[in-house]
Amino acid sequence: MPELEDERFYEAHADFCSVCANANRLKILDLLKNGEQYSVSDIERHTGISQSTVSQHLKLMRDRGIVTRERDGVNNYYAVADDRIVEGVETIREVVKEQVEN
Repeated sequence: MPELEDERFYEAHADFCSVCANANRLKILDLLKNGEQYSVSDIERHTGISQSTVSQHLKLMRDRGIVTRERDGVNNYYAVADDRIVEGVETIREVVKEQVEN
């Protein structure tokens, strides 16, 4: 039988995954997946999500280490913190797409 992780790991894993279990946050990740940095207004324009909602989602994602923020004067620019996050989301996306198509 394989060795299981510590309970804290499973809680942290579930918490991390719960951040990605939101359609608006997935849209934001989809936009950021190519490594470019976007401002809140850029994200709003590309996704159609209101600016206040984008800001709330970005704060949660930043707090959980999913995105990073870089300040440039009055503007904040966001990017995915780790390319492996994009890889994981893309893998799940492929599975879901196959299930929806079948």
